[in-house]
Parts: sequence; structure tokens; C-alpha cells
Amino acid sequence: METYENQIKYNDDGSVNVPFGRAAEWYISNANLLKNYRLKNQSRQVTPKLVKAGILTVERVQGAIDYLAWKTKTGTVKSTNRIDDVLVLTSLGRDLVSQIELGLAKNQQCWYWVMYCSGDGGNCQRLCGSVGKCNENCENYNLRNNLKNGNDMHHCSVRVISECQLSWLSLENPLRITIQGTHRTFYNNNIPKISRINLTYSVRDSIALSRRADHRTAKGIKAKLLTSLNGASEEVINNALASQRIICNNDKLRQFVARDDKKLKDDTGPWTQLDSLVNNILKSQGFILYYQIADINQPADSPDRYYQLTISDEFWLKNARDYGKICIGIDGKYDLNL
Repeated sequence: METYENQIKYNDDGSVNVPFGRAAEWYISNANLLKNYRLKNQSRQVTPKLVKAGILTVERVQGAIDYLAWKTKTGTVKSTNRIDDVLVLTSLGRDLVSQIELGLAKNQQCWYWVMYCSGDGGNCQRLCGSVGKCNENCENYNLRNNLKNGNDMHHCSVRVISECQLSWLSLENPLRITIQGTHRTFYNNNIPKISRINLTYSVRDSIALSRRADHRTAKGIKAKLLTSLNGASEEVINNALASQRIICNNDKLRQFVARDDKKLKDDTGPWTQLDSLVNNILKSQGFILYYQIADINQPADSPDRYYQLTISDEFWLKNARDYGKICIGIDGKYDLNL
């Protein structure tokens, strides 16, 4: 199993500093207080304003697939936030950081994000002091699910705060993560039952890639996920089954695969995940042989009217380099073309 322990810097106040990317999610997933719990998150603060000002950009960690992207009415491309996103300074941002270091400009936050325990399973002590359900005198008592809205953090006091300032971006570990609160003020060894999908982003990316590239079924994907636990101790396997961060039950996996199928079907044009995957990841790795975006202004019998994507992998690229003289392609209907 992949580990990022050597990238975690532990601070005296109980917080940690990590590099942007996979290490942030790895730390959160493996923190003792969070291992068997599902986290929700509020909106990420500050970052969008600095992106709009041209001070920094938000880049996806290499291999990121599981996210939504859309185009606003004004033409701005937006996408869902992930804890493993990477902040990169623009030239304007680097100039501003230089001024901050010289004391000519004020330092400012560039990332502030609060994640919180969902309270699944009724195992957490709520802010009103009750466990599993609210007290009758609680202002949330008569509300649906005892919540004022989707971001109400009433079900548990555990918070995960990640933050970064502009001047920290030049550091090796710029993202600071602080875990606050407790699930309950008394001892309870019950393991909460997680009712919703709780897979990490790295696992979700792996599932989506297996489905889209290899057309694996949910059963085949489950078998692939289980290989990461080969040789693991009984305790590690039990923790994995309880947290559902790297493996989940068959029903949840089928739901995730079905959702990703629909998302991909609805998301295959310019400014979409497929386009981003091709241009931002696969092209730089040399796997894209040909990519054409459809031009609906072309006649129906013109090949320019349709999307065309030809890809390969490292094994077949090496074979083509060393031995290939004839190219054989198989399209989605399994028609053979030379």
C-alpha cells in the first residue's frame, strides 16, 4: 500500500505540514481520529479570489480523474475542488511573494478549507450534547435529519482545517492541516457504520481509470482493489473494511461505476473531463496518437464532424517503435481496420 509518511512534517502544536497533492489526503485518511469516519466539506475559501486576480492557478494532481468540470455562462471553466489540488503561483504571484518576503506587501491566505465529520452511524456526540439524535430542547430537533442545511456541522465536533499562506508556497510542505475536536467526550469502542461512499480520491481515480480504459466490470474492479491488501495483516484488512476508504461493498461500488458511466457519457466534449484527461495528462505521457474534436458545421459524411481519439499505452508504443509496420485499430463496434 502506498505511503506518504516521509512527506509529513509534525509540528509541536499538533498540526502537520504536507506538500500539495496526494500526501494531504493520505494523512487525513490515516489519522487515528478520522480512520473510520466519513468527512464532508464546506466551500474552499480565498483561493477562487486569488485565481481570478491572476495570482495563482489550481492544478490537478497527476492522475486525477474523478471530478466535475463545467463552463459558466460567462465562459469561465470551473470544476469541483479536491483536497489533493495543487496551488501554483503565476508570474504575478511570484512577484507578490517577493514583495511579501521583503516586507513591502502583507502576507495573505491563499487556501482555507474546513472538512468535518458527517456523524454517520449515530456514533458521534452532537453539539447539543446528545448522541445519535438531538435533545428535545435543541434548535435542530424538529429539522429534517436534525440539520439546518447541507453544510450544518451539528452532528459532530471534529473538524479538519487545511490552510496556506502565499509566502508558504515556496516551502517544501506548504499546506498546514489541523485536526480539532473529538467524536464524543466519553469512551466508546463502537465502530460507526458508514452508509455512503467513502473512497479516497486516489481510489476513485483508479476505479474510473479501470472502467474507462480497461472496461472492467464492478467485479473486476473489486478484484483489482483487493490486490492492494495482498499480504496485509488481519488488523489492516479489518480497518480497510470499516473505513471503506480503499475498498467498499459491492452495492456501493456498482453505484459508483454507474455514476461514473453516466458522468462520462454526459461529459465528452470540449472543456470536459475527457478533454482535460487527453490534453493535461495523456498527451504529455505520449499515449495520444490522434485527437480530434467534432466540428458540427461539417457535413454528415465528413470525418471532421465527429470526435476521434486514438490512444495507446507504453507497451504497444515500444512494440510499434521496434517492430511495427502496419497499424491495426479496433473501433467501439469491434470493426477491424488496417
